[in-house]
Amino acid sequence: MNSETISNLGPLIIPVLGLCIPIVAIVMGVLSRMRRAELMHETVRQLVAQGREIPPQLLDGSLLADRPAGGNSGWQNKSVQLIFGATNAAAGLGLMVMFYAMRPDEWLWAIGCIPLFVGIALLVVWKMESKPAPR
Repeated sequence: MNSETISNLGPLIIPVLGLCIPIVAIVMGVLSRMRRAELMHETVRQLVAQGREIPPQLLDGSLLADRPAGGNSGWQNKSVQLIFGATNAAAGLGLMVMFYAMRPDEWLWAIGCIPLFVGIALLVVWKMESKPAPR
């Protein structure tokens, strides 16, 4: 490869590597959850083999560090919805401004609409759930 070919690959390599980062993070998260589930199942097998009682907290997942008691996914906490909604909306606006500043005559700014509208949806859900129930 000559230096001209390498310099032409630079603009292509940066976005590809940038897209690989979230993919690797997602894969690592899934592998971590799978390993945790394997360990939990192995613990249940050992308890059954010994004839001991299985704690209910072990089965509903509340002993796991990243889950609240009761097996909820974490979206039950209203402040989490507010934080994620505001973060997504701000990230969407930031992307829109950045892409518009880079190329004002092109459509790239519209990419920011995706996280913006996800954030707005989360904020709407947060607002609807934070209202007291009618009597």
